Amino acid sequence: MKLAVLLALLFMLHLTLTAQPPASFGFEEGQAHPLSALDPTMASRSGTYPQNELLWSYDVKYYGLDVHVDPNLNTIRGSVNVVAIVTEEPLETFVLELLDNMQVDSVKMNDQALAFTHEGDELLINFPEAFQKDTLLDLRVYYQGAPESSGFFSGFSLGQTPFNRPVLWTLSEPLNARQWWPVKQVLEDKADSVMVRITTPNPYTAASNGLLVEISNPSDDATTYTWKSNYPIAYYLISLAVSEYAEYSFYTTLGEARQEMLVQNFIYDDPSYLAEQQENIERTADFLQLFSELFGVYPFAQEKYGHANAPMGGGMEHQTLTTLSAFNFDLVSHELAHQWFGNSVTCASWSDIWINEGFASYGEYLARERLQDQLSALTWLNSAYHSIVSEPGGSVYVPPLETTDVWRIFNGRLSYKKGAAILHMLRNEINDDPLFFQVLQTFRETFADSVATGEDFREVAEQMTGKNWEYFFDQWYYGEGYPIFEIFWHTLNDTLYLHSVQQSSAIYPSFFKTSLDVRLILPDSTVDVRFFQDQPDQTFSAYIGQPVQNLIFDPEAWLLKKASVLQKVDLSPEASISVYPNPVRQIFTIRTQHFQPGGLYRIYDLSGKLLKEENIVEQQTDVVLDPRTGGNVFLLEVISGKGIKPFRVKLIRLDNYL
Repeated sequence: MKLAVLLALLFMLHLTLTAQPPASFGFEEGQAHPLSALDPTMASRSGTYPQNELLWSYDVKYYGLDVHVDPNLNTIRGSVNVVAIVTEEPLETFVLELLDNMQVDSVKMNDQALAFTHEGDELLINFPEAFQKDTLLDLRVYYQGAPESSGFFSGFSLGQTPFNRPVLWTLSEPLNARQWWPVKQVLEDKADSVMVRITTPNPYTAASNGLLVEISNPSDDATTYTWKSNYPIAYYLISLAVSEYAEYSFYTTLGEARQEMLVQNFIYDDPSYLAEQQENIERTADFLQLFSELFGVYPFAQEKYGHANAPMGGGMEHQTLTTLSAFNFDLVSHELAHQWFGNSVTCASWSDIWINEGFASYGEYLARERLQDQLSALTWLNSAYHSIVSEPGGSVYVPPLETTDVWRIFNGRLSYKKGAAILHMLRNEINDDPLFFQVLQTFRETFADSVATGEDFREVAEQMTGKNWEYFFDQWYYGEGYPIFEIFWHTLNDTLYLHSVQQSSAIYPSFFKTSLDVRLILPDSTVDVRFFQDQPDQTFSAYIGQPVQNLIFDPEAWLLKKASVLQKVDLSPEASISVYPNPVRQIFTIRTQHFQPGGLYRIYDLSGKLLKEENIVEQQTDVVLDPRTGGNVFLLEVISGKGIKPFRVKLIRLDNYL
């Protein structure tokens, strides 16, 4: 689901006002992050409210919605047919979820009326006898009411098109299907198929999931549209949209088999709108072909993909028919990517919303990278990284207790942007694009028509690459924040020396293991070199064979970070002593190119008082600046050997210096 810019700003304001400091878990350095050990089903069982355990006593096979709606009226009436199989015996009470403000008129099974109660936002249907495991149940609930509104995430909404026509649409994610129809809101229980029959006054058109299998006229002033999908579907992806639509459809071909597929769009019924948006709408074919190449053929190709316009301030990836406000590049690519990640394979819990939103957000980047140019992709990436580092903490994984907050689930900075960053960085660590995209395809194929967690994706990545990625997920998925680098480099005898000092913006992890990519600018060429940092303070070397004129850290912007290349150390014979980093936090290094016995260093305060004096016994000496020493500016004097002119430099301590 892609939210508009204004809404994203409101999200961040809300999070700023409600943010709490991270909990202390008492972990030890080197241990996996505690969140990674939590039961991934906890959030799906609790959602944003307590759910009746009887919901796990049956498996939904089919939903059949038969409803009457009018985009001028905030009402709905009709029935829902639920076909399910008993999984826990004996089953005496069948539970569906429906808000109390809605009215249930009757419940029938095989034309027999059943007793029921409707309270506490639950519909409890009492059977005359207990049913045993594997019994197939076929119930129909007749209901009506005025669905309540809950802002952007309202299950049922009314509005006006830009041409002053009424429009009605649904958006049930994460748990608002119960606002407008009786349903089982459990992610792991996808219905095997769905039928949505919508009767609406003329001249309105009703669009929904799957294929339009029938149009009928129950009266002179109303039309019934029957939509049918035979693909498994999560409850929150079942939808309807009703307005004075014009249909603009076309076909495209997918995959090596050149499979033909319908792209069906229900757009605002005004000639000026199609004239303005036709090129953007037709670009959907390019996205379908690209993602089919990268992720595997579009998973619902036997039916359709398309869009229905609604003034919702963003979009929602309803299966085979996205509801959206506009046909802009990022929005269309994002919602389409969801058809693979979010719809075909769905997050197993709201804690793992990354499976939906992180993957779809990365679809935006990939579409820019492959269909526009690298500058456009880099612009997207820089914007995403700027958003992520605007705050120091926050994990992509949503702790189960935080799934009570819909704004936390759909946090644009974490679930969307940082979620995309994880995939981008994993792609770089794998360092083999065909293999990376094969990981994505295998993951989608393995969990198609089902649900998956972040751990499931990690396991697929490990199987496909033959590498353990636990450290990567512990720090980037379960952990918080990002690394902050201070990079120092110099060359000596055509050898590059790179010193990386890393801190974390958050408490856990305190350090990020990661590849370090550097581009060396040589007299007549460039050379890319990769190191792997597995310690917070680490020095690397590589023989280059010629002078290095400059160094660019992370030149392709793969790594989420803040970084400074603070000093290029000149170790020519004329400058035999170097001190870095300066400014210093607590530890700095004195390096003497021509080390001789008898060297020493002294540290003075600005009054000239000697604070510390020690001998230099090696070419490279690490010095700890006593945090108890007052002041923030000091004078360092280095005598590297007998007969060598003293070297003096002003030291600035960062932790006291503003």
